[in-house]
Amino acid sequence: MFKFSLKTRIGFYLSCGWLLFSFFIATTYSKLNNQIILGWFDLFNVYWHIFYIVSTPVWLYWIVLRPYKWIKKVRTNGAKK
Repeated sequence: MFKFSLKTRIGFYLSCGWLLFSFFIATTYSKLNNQIILGWFDLFNVYWHIFYIVSTPVWLYWIVLRPYKWIKKVRTNGAKK
């Protein structure tokens, strides 16, 4: 099994939480008019554009920032040898 650092695990769990929050916002986007919380979820009418907009920080972090840091780390370790 892979052993990731504490920082990576925390980032992963926070990212998963943010994606769940984004999905909650996308499913309840037009239902915020004093309804019971169980009646808010409409899985057949998900506003996917809202999900992608709200979850953009997670996508940028894992697709752009993390690979950049990993490549930078590999290059600096290779230059030291």
